[in-house]
Amino acid sequence: MNIRLLQTLQDRESEPTSLEDNGPYKCRKNRAWLTEGYYFWDTHIELGHWWGETIYGIGRYIICEAKAILDVSCWDLQGNGAHRIELKDACDLMVKSGITTRERVKVPTVIQYLRENGLMKYNSVRALGVQSMSDKSSFYYALPFPGNNNGRKPAYLEIHPAVQVCLFERTALSLRSFKIVYPEHYCEEYV
Repeated sequence: MNIRLLQTLQDRESEPTSLEDNGPYKCRKNRAWLTEGYYFWDTHIELGHWWGETIYGIGRYIICEAKAILDVSCWDLQGNGAHRIELKDACDLMVKSGITTRERVKVPTVIQYLRENGLMKYNSVRALGVQSMSDKSSFYYALPFPGNNNGRKPAYLEIHPAVQVCLFERTALSLRSFKIVYPEHYCEEYV
């Protein structure tokens, strides 16, 4: 399946052509949700704007777009139930082996364990960050489902779910066509 990926970067007033030629850019932060890799938002540019404004500030970020092919090389924890079972099994293995406890297991810990021990058969991971953003975000659109939900919060469908894709290798998922799509003045400068 062809997908649109969006990477949000701090605007360091770099030369647009150089930025595109050298992208995408790797996240090496030790608190990265899906371990070290090349992070993208899946499909929705609104997510890129939310991240840019939240992390870098209004007007201080760039969004680059790339095309990719979502295929069997991606550990799709968002769209593939069998992959979520693999994740649960990996968590169980880590707990049974005494590597961690159920209370302390975290997503990046599991991914890092699988990668370091040659058990990761994928070159990327795709996941939804549930409750990772504020409900007050300007792009947060939700369509409610009917029913009263027995006094619980209303159930809804997210229009812009916070799905991230992390590539472990720069060319994973046949990544191609990395180009700036925001802000417009970078796009217009060299067209």
